[in-house]
Amino acid sequence: MMRFNKRWLALEGHNFPVFKAKIERDRVFRYLDFLGHKDERWRGSVCEDIGSALPTFPFSLEMEAGVVVAMASLLQVEASCLLHGEQAFTYHSTLCCGDLVTVRSVLRDVTWKPGSQVCFFGKESHFLVEERLAVSIRTVYAIKASETNV
Repeated sequence: MMRFNKRWLALEGHNFPVFKAKIERDRVFRYLDFLGHKDERWRGSVCEDIGSALPTFPFSLEMEAGVVVAMASLLQVEASCLLHGEQAFTYHSTLCCGDLVTVRSVLRDVTWKPGSQVCFFGKESHFLVEERLAVSIRTVYAIKASETNV
């Protein structure tokens, strides 16, 4: 089992590098293909409001940008040690094909639960289009760790 690192607690408030991603129609259609959606009429409407049809699409942008690798690097652990615990999406406005999205993420909270030997890392990401908030995501990762070497 991994050893708990007290340094993790001091990482609250860490800002991850900002990244930009263009929402390309082909990428949205590949996502739809993966999910098994073939109806062409539906595909057109998805590009006008991605969130109503594909609420987890912004998370795929984060994954492609290497957010998990960045989190693991920050914590000085292997990415395979991070458990993706939960996520929640709030759509404030639409995301559309063609949008250039700026993503700002912060490690909002770090919680050590010694009784269960788990450390939780709550990350918040804001997806902005032309400086307006389009989507906010809260993602929680966890690491099983002990306070002593096992």
